[in-house]
Amino acid sequence: MSSATQIWSIWFAAALMTVAAWGPPASAKAAISTDLCERSVFHEERAQRIPARLLHAISIAESGRWNKARKENTAWPWTVTSGGKGQYYPTKIAAIRAVQRLQRQGVRNIDVGCMQVNLRYHPKAFQSLDEAFDPTANARYAGRFLTKLHQEKRSWVQAVKHYHSATRSLHMRYRAKVYKIWRAERRKARDERNVKQRENRRRNAARYSRADRILAQNSVSAKRLDWLDRTTRRLLDK
Repeated sequence: MSSATQIWSIWFAAALMTVAAWGPPASAKAAISTDLCERSVFHEERAQRIPARLLHAISIAESGRWNKARKENTAWPWTVTSGGKGQYYPTKIAAIRAVQRLQRQGVRNIDVGCMQVNLRYHPKAFQSLDEAFDPTANARYAGRFLTKLHQEKRSWVQAVKHYHSATRSLHMRYRAKVYKIWRAERRKARDERNVKQRENRRRNAARYSRADRILAQNSVSAKRLDWLDRTTRRLLDK
């Protein structure tokens, strides 16, 4: 291998390492993290037959933070709450380390993840903190817990209340908060469906218009061919 080739190989390898180290920008990572809760929650709503957007509304009430890009509150998977307002961490590892610090201090009443599952009252929910902060596992446990409450209370309203607390003074305000979010989310879903339907109608109309143009062009071409055929026969008959 020539010296020039060696220099080029070293430079290329260094460039690849630099690109890999950079990774996606922070804004892209934030967007991906935001979608993790949403996708997991929507999946569980379908799997557990929970009313559409209800578990989603609970996730926003539990771990919602303002999303500048979307201009709305969205659930954040790396949320930790203990004795006050939730703390939003930039990564899963940072959230796990925060919980470990609290546990070393003897704190046990800790809410984690998209659905803020409490580690004290649900000690067997997850096998590890890594699983606790996995959006899929977190949403799955929360969905099953909410469904179990619905079966016991025979009411989604009561299930939502007791998801937060069995204490009346605490769960009444919580229910009102969740249902306010739920109404807004259902309205947003309806608006999204309407926009999609209008777009589909526009595309279909454009498709039909194109088909009409093609048919019209074919009709004109057919008339021209017919005229040419008749003209040719007249010339040949002379």
